[in-house]
Amino acid sequence: MSFPHIVMALVISAIWGFSFVASKAGLDHFPPLFFTALRFLLVAILLSPFLKIVKGRMKAIFWIAITVGVFHFTFLYLGIFAAGGITAVAITSQLIAPFSVIMAVVILKESIGWRRILGIVMAFGGVMVLGFDPVIFDQLEGVALVAVAGLFMALGLILMRQIQNVRTMSMQAWIGAISALPLLLLSFALESGQVASVVTMGWEAFGALAFVVIVTTIIAHGGWYYLIQRYPIAALTPFGLLAPIFGVAFGVILFSEPITLRFLLGGAITLVGVAIINLRTAKKAPNLVNEPEV
Repeated sequence: MSFPHIVMALVISAIWGFSFVASKAGLDHFPPLFFTALRFLLVAILLSPFLKIVKGRMKAIFWIAITVGVFHFTFLYLGIFAAGGITAVAITSQLIAPFSVIMAVVILKESIGWRRILGIVMAFGGVMVLGFDPVIFDQLEGVALVAVAGLFMALGLILMRQIQNVRTMSMQAWIGAISALPLLLLSFALESGQVASVVTMGWEAFGALAFVVIVTTIIAHGGWYYLIQRYPIAALTPFGLLAPIFGVAFGVILFSEPITLRFLLGGAITLVGVAIINLRTAKKAPNLVNEPEV
């Protein structure tokens, strides 16, 4: 990789890491489902030029949007909201990788070798170590919700694998357009204070929403797609793994979240397991290697 593209990949990873911070800031002001709905509504509006019918693929795109946009992000934001912090959430979000491989085996009948099996065991084992950390114990509900979010994202990746030649921006636009209405309906059925949250929105809440919509969804994912067109997935995978590390670092620096030896051990085990999975998957099935979704 050229030096400018290495810098670009590092910046994208930092953006994805900071997205945990922006999401927490947004969820401190907006109801979780409503924040998710606003994100996708604005994404759909900004990416409306990419909302073009993809012949023969719209049914698959619909189910991808429901799986990723409605279910994945609902559980992810509920998890961040429930956890109150972002360090454990940033690590747990990486369970997308082992879930993706497991679903590929169950649904697509793929075979996997001992290395990816080892990676799966390490990824889940590391999260279990995190769960026994007294500092993280109060965040277990949030961690569990983020794990469920990872399960839905993994299913979304399996569905994405079934369709070809759908550009990243087009997929993001359709996910936004299809997800926004169900999320709004769920929000107004289950939450309160939506109108007040918009009326009283300050610069911090506005900045958080703008960041996850423009910087994370459009710029970072667009930049990652640009790099994918030019380099093998295996070359980019290590940069994607930096996102949760950036997330943890931002949590410690900005929110003074405590870091214990058990957390470092569990986080390291999880990330090494995910690295094994992603590097092996990049060789076997590159379109199953996940981008961070925050």
